[in-house]
Amino acid sequence: MGVPKFYRWISERYPCLSEVVKEHQIPEFDNLYLDMNGIIHQCSHPNDEDVHFRISEEKIFADIFHYLEVLFRIIKPRKVFFMAVDGVAPRAKMNQQRGRRFRSAKEAEDKIKKALEKGEVLPSEARFDSNCITPGTDFMARLQEQLKYFVNSKLSTDNAWKGVNVYLSGHETPGEGEHKIMEFIRWENTKPDHDPNTRHCLYGLDADLMMLGLTSHEPHFSLLREEVRFGGKKNQKRITAPEETTFHLLHLSLFREYIDYEFSEVKNKISFEYDLERIIDDWILMGFLVGNDFIPHLPHLHINHDALPLLYRTYISVLPTLGGYLNENGHLNLGNFEKYLEKLSEFDREHFNEVFVDLKWFESKVGNKYLNEAAGLAAEEAHCKDSRKKDLKDSLCLAALDEDRGPSRGFEEDGEEEDMFEAEFRQYKRTYYMTKMGVEVVSDEFLANQALCYVEGIQWILHYYYHGVQSWSWYYPHHYAPFLSDVRNIAHLKLTFDMGKPFMPFQQLLGVLPSASKDLLPQSYRHLMTSESSSIIEYYPLDFKTDLNGKQQEWEAVVLIPFIDERCLLAAMEPYNDHMTKAEKARNRHTQCAVYSYHAELDYPSTSTLPDLFPNIMHCHVRFFLEEPAGMQKLYDRDSPPPTKVTYLSDKEQKDWVKDVQGITEHFGKRKGITVNETAVVLYTQLLTGRKYVPGQSGQVHLEKQWSKQILPFPYQTIVKDIKAFDSSSTRFKTLEELFPPTTTVFMVGNPYYGAMGEVQESSDVIKEGRVRVVFTVPCEPPMESLIQNQHKYCVKYSPGYVLASRLGITGYLVSRFSGSIFVGRGSKKNPHGEQKANVGLNLKFNKKNEEVPGYTKRTEKEWLYSVAVEDLMAEYLDRFSEVFDLVSRNSHDDVFYEDDIWPGVDQNGAERVKEITSWLKTHPVADIARASCDLQILDTAIVEQIEEEVAKVTRGLSLPAHLSFQC
Repeated sequence: MGVPKFYRWISERYPCLSEVVKEHQIPEFDNLYLDMNGIIHQCSHPNDEDVHFRISEEKIFADIFHYLEVLFRIIKPRKVFFMAVDGVAPRAKMNQQRGRRFRSAKEAEDKIKKALEKGEVLPSEARFDSNCITPGTDFMARLQEQLKYFVNSKLSTDNAWKGVNVYLSGHETPGEGEHKIMEFIRWENTKPDHDPNTRHCLYGLDADLMMLGLTSHEPHFSLLREEVRFGGKKNQKRITAPEETTFHLLHLSLFREYIDYEFSEVKNKISFEYDLERIIDDWILMGFLVGNDFIPHLPHLHINHDALPLLYRTYISVLPTLGGYLNENGHLNLGNFEKYLEKLSEFDREHFNEVFVDLKWFESKVGNKYLNEAAGLAAEEAHCKDSRKKDLKDSLCLAALDEDRGPSRGFEEDGEEEDMFEAEFRQYKRTYYMTKMGVEVVSDEFLANQALCYVEGIQWILHYYYHGVQSWSWYYPHHYAPFLSDVRNIAHLKLTFDMGKPFMPFQQLLGVLPSASKDLLPQSYRHLMTSESSSIIEYYPLDFKTDLNGKQQEWEAVVLIPFIDERCLLAAMEPYNDHMTKAEKARNRHTQCAVYSYHAELDYPSTSTLPDLFPNIMHCHVRFFLEEPAGMQKLYDRDSPPPTKVTYLSDKEQKDWVKDVQGITEHFGKRKGITVNETAVVLYTQLLTGRKYVPGQSGQVHLEKQWSKQILPFPYQTIVKDIKAFDSSSTRFKTLEELFPPTTTVFMVGNPYYGAMGEVQESSDVIKEGRVRVVFTVPCEPPMESLIQNQHKYCVKYSPGYVLASRLGITGYLVSRFSGSIFVGRGSKKNPHGEQKANVGLNLKFNKKNEEVPGYTKRTEKEWLYSVAVEDLMAEYLDRFSEVFDLVSRNSHDDVFYEDDIWPGVDQNGAERVKEITSWLKTHPVADIARASCDLQILDTAIVEQIEEEVAKVTRGLSLPAHLSFQC
């Protein structure tokens, strides 16, 4: 979602938010997320003003891959690389997409027409239609295949990628790219092993990514984007080469502090607890009031007219009177929100008051009351553009003030003036609704419905940002929003939404594309856009109007085209659904997110679909699987109870059912290699995890089945009945005496003597009570409880490389490099002397051999950790030989460094310095410590010493084993 002028306003108000990205001087990140559509658009049509521009599909793919490589190299994610392409969007978003695509097609047609009128000769090749960047098109299907190849290639050949899980959520996975990313983050946060200090970096061009990032309330979250230069020429070509692009990192952690400071004055005014997280939630809500992709902007509330400071001032003044916040984790507090809007609605009257004097002046000139929109617009434009009118207004106000002071004007006239103002204000709004929305009677019912629609829209957006799609089918049914002063009496509203289902890709294509882009659709549907006999031809006007509606730029104008009626659209498509080709049917589907990871044991060839451009991968080491995407969890409701009755379905119900189970079918096909074909019944099952004996009355026992808590769906045809298998019923025990006969050896698996061996005794006197008597031999063991509880006192403390780097004042790259091997050769890089090389690294980690140095380094699944001993050792190294660090930091891509480059002075002897380093390293105690496999769990030396001491104490005072009797 883009919010016009929002990013610029935020950048100017909070100037320290962003920093220019300089390689090797940015924070380390665990996860990098890409909102891919911005990259696709940049690489495919960088300059829409140039009607002569042409680009091949191969060039687009190559440029996209290059852009991805550069972004990965800049951020260097350590755990997750998530690429999200826009899939089918909710209906609320599709209306805005539809307007954009209609305007894009019309602008392209107008530019070509003007060029031809000037006598320009255009290329014979067809221009790239940017409308093809829509789910379901042939272009997006080919791009998806190339992205799969790209991921396989990088994971198999680039070492920097091998430790990263790559997620590719393509155009076939429903949802907008940035929202699929946020759904993934929310999903990760629910995992038991989630690290709350995960460091996120999200790349994208939309300004609302700031709001999305803040909704996560993650402490470490940054946004990466290209530099934005304000005030540039309209026809200035965008820089598309990433090497020439200046990137900025916007730190949301600092943004949180700015918001805290922005509203700090309310801390001592409110009667309830000040909670920054709730303040941020309310700040996000206020941002939706000045612009979003789902509902129109409020009249006259524009960012460039200081709307945001107005919203903030109003919030600060109202919050102390509310008793709570407006936005409760994505749910509107309607009572508080109504009070906030009531105070904010004073802006409507203030705005009208500013033009009221101009309206009176206009009335005096034309001799008629202000009863139409044209008069209002003329007066408003005159007020905004002509400073002379402001002087006139001031003079009239002074004149009115003088008249107030005069003896001839009474209290009654003041009341008449106020009544006239209110009447004119009501007429002003009435004219807006009549001319903008085409209503004949602006009734109370009409205004109440407008308020309901607007509040519904705000609630839908909040839920979308905080929890995901609340309704795929909901959309705002008007091109214009109501006045703030008309959004009232909302505290009692009951807001309900029907979840619905996302469109299929071709349904969305027909819903958002203009007829000029009909070739992007399957042949069987194209006539629906152009034929006069089409039942939906009215939705594809060849010409249409736009309305700036208070905006300044043409691209911000409201596109006045009719909204698509979903039922009419689907009914018109129904007769032609079976006319698609096999390839087209394959494109018209929803599928899961693909997860790719490197596995060295895999080795297989992978064929490129464009071998002339991208070579075949001879040794592919990638494993991938399809994962039910977090953003689609509402499509197939897993929480509904299992069906208790099976009924036969009608033809229409059968077709709907097929769509419902499509996700299950694809899951079995792609994850398990099972083709299930058409599904008529779904069984919801709990898997059997095992059985255990449970004592009953009179010494009886019975086997009780243990079931998984998770309920899983299975198509009926995947269930196999009457399997002949070994049944242990013949060996089942019926009584405790059969289960535990005397002299049976048993082991204690409970407290307090876990692991002790025992023998079952004669238990006839207690067997009927469901108990047996057991004698355990409990050996004397060293008391380790205290040591276990306090082992942290003796453990070596390890930290990630970036922590060590911050303490030493160097980069994480240098910590990683110097803790391994650093090779120094003779001579210089330009003039090397022979092949002799010396290793001057600390040699504390060995990736290829999977070895570490106990007490100094430790390897986890995703990173290396370092002890304080490494910090001391590296600090001494840095103090003694800082010139080595300087050269390595400047030449980070080199594998070998040279003596004369490190010590370039004539009086400096590089060979002697290298010898001095190696001698120092050999005499250091770390040189005598043996390396160990990273897969071993090795106790630290201090703990081993404590264990030995406890064992020695027990050995000195060893006594005979104790014999204890237990009844079980």
